[in-house]
Amino acid sequence: MKFLGSIARVAFGFILASIAAGLVMMLFVNTPSEVLAQPVSRLPRTAGETFELALLTATHVAVFAFIFALIVAGLGELFSLRGVAFYLSGGVAIAFLGFIAQYASEVPGEPTILNNYALKTFLTTGFFAGFVYWLASGQFAGRVPTDVAAVALGPSSPEVVADPHPENRDEETSVVIRHPAPLETPRPTYRTLLNRLSFKKRETSTAEPESRDGLSDSDKSDANR
Repeated sequence: MKFLGSIARVAFGFILASIAAGLVMMLFVNTPSEVLAQPVSRLPRTAGETFELALLTATHVAVFAFIFALIVAGLGELFSLRGVAFYLSGGVAIAFLGFIAQYASEVPGEPTILNNYALKTFLTTGFFAGFVYWLASGQFAGRVPTDVAAVALGPSSPEVVADPHPENRDEETSVVIRHPAPLETPRPTYRTLLNRLSFKKRETSTAEPESRDGLSDSDKSDANR
């Protein structure tokens, strides 16, 4: 079930990345400044035509990049690569391969695609396609790290241990939860002024008591003799 979920997630990210690539490439063909320069009444029609061409371009991008994108996505899932830099680099690399393939398929004597504007178009398209794939699928690639649970529990979490005497439980499994002992605050080795005063007061009170007339019991016994 988890494997099927990963396949669905990768396919969803690839579809969104292909659509993003088609839209970005069409923005370089029909620039926003050219679209806004047209009459207002023509804007809905221009937007519809641009979107149709973007979907058509996305189809061609998906057909060409399928194998390369599958390799990048497979590496990401296999090694749990979730960094955005990996998918941006993969998208730019695939776009550059597309640029090379387009240049190699040119007919001699026809206008060439070998120019800075076309190269910038392909590289920007690959950059945004990789970013969209990372947002939709790449950041969730691979398995969850095994130390996430340990980090979530933390050092102060209760310790779960098995019962040392399971034979007394009528063959039922029991769990003993031991909470860590709280840290004890070390007591100060010195005494404050109030503690010293109270200590002296206690020493005075434990001395030989005196009578109300200021004489102690020993003095009274001597006087009686």
